[in-house]
Parts: sequence; structure tokens; C-alpha cells
Amino acid sequence: MISKVTSSRFSRAVGVAAVLMSFTGCGGEQGAGPTNPGDVQRNSGTGATASDFTARDIEGKTVRLSSYLGKQVILLNFWQTWCEPCVAEFPHMRKMYEAHKDKGFVMFGIAMDGPETVANVPAFAKRNQLNFPVLLDEDSVVAAVYNPKKSAPLSILIDKAGKIAVVREGYNPGDEEYLEADLLKLLDAASAPH
Repeated sequence: MISKVTSSRFSRAVGVAAVLMSFTGCGGEQGAGPTNPGDVQRNSGTGATASDFTARDIEGKTVRLSSYLGKQVILLNFWQTWCEPCVAEFPHMRKMYEAHKDKGFVMFGIAMDGPETVANVPAFAKRNQLNFPVLLDEDSVVAAVYNPKKSAPLSILIDKAGKIAVVREGYNPGDEEYLEADLLKLLDAASAPH
């Protein structure tokens, strides 16, 4: 009888640990754990000038980041279709985009799916009702600059001056409040008289 109780407690503990791990973040390789936030970006860390890139969206249109730099507050949200914390974060991202898109804010979802899963991205975006532009980074050109470890989800806020203001890695319920507070500070700063 003792072994059944111990086995049951162990199984329950493993289950709880698996659920908690699923909400922190997906590492660069499928199944890898979250990375150290301090290591997220050396070249494009907080305070650095955002680097331009060009990527295709899921409709085949070319998007250049430089078209938005210096004009709007930008959120780059890196994710992959198999990342459960990314999916858990999407309802909050949709709400935040809808609430602020007319206030000088643009969000780009950046799908880091490689050649084997990139074809699934448009249907995935539709199924998850993503209301913000989704860019494809199947060759990892954008990730190489902003997210070389391919952490997912990873959110990078760029201020209106084109500087990286905030880097947030992973997702736990409640993190959306911190990200939105960071966004509101940047929008307020962008609209303040100079």
C-alpha cells in the first residue's frame, strides 16, 4: 500500500511539473527548456538600435521593419506552432493589439517554424484568430538578429525612436499585464510633447 501512495504522489508531482514547464517557454530546439533571459540577445539587447529586416507575411507580402521604425512603437513576438506557452499567450496578444493598434502601435508575430512546418503557419494563424500581421522566418534571418537562441515566446518592444526598450522571454499567466504596462509607458512617451 505504501508503494501505491508514493507512486501516486510521484505521478502527480511529475504531472504538475510538466504543466508548469509548459507555461514558461519553449527553447530554441523543440523540447528544450527556457533560456536565461540575460543571454537572449547580445547584439540587439535593451537600449540597442533596432536592426532592419525584410520578411514575407502569410499572405506573401513583403514587410520591411524600417517602414515602421521611428514612426510607431513595435512589438516583435517570436513563436512556433508547436509551442504551447505561445498559444496560451495569443488571446492576450490579440486583445493588446486590438486595444492599441490605432494609437501608434504595430505588432508582428514572427513564426520561427522551419521548412518542415512553415506551411502550417497560415492555417495555424487563422485557427488561433491572430489579428496582427504574421511574418514567416523559416530561414531564421530575423531570429539570427533578434532571437538567436530561438526562445519562444519572446517579445521585443521597440520604442518610437527605434531603440529596443524591453525584452521578455517565456510566458506565464499574468505576464501579459507586465508587457502591456511596458507598452503603455512607451506609447505615453511617444505621445508626450517634446
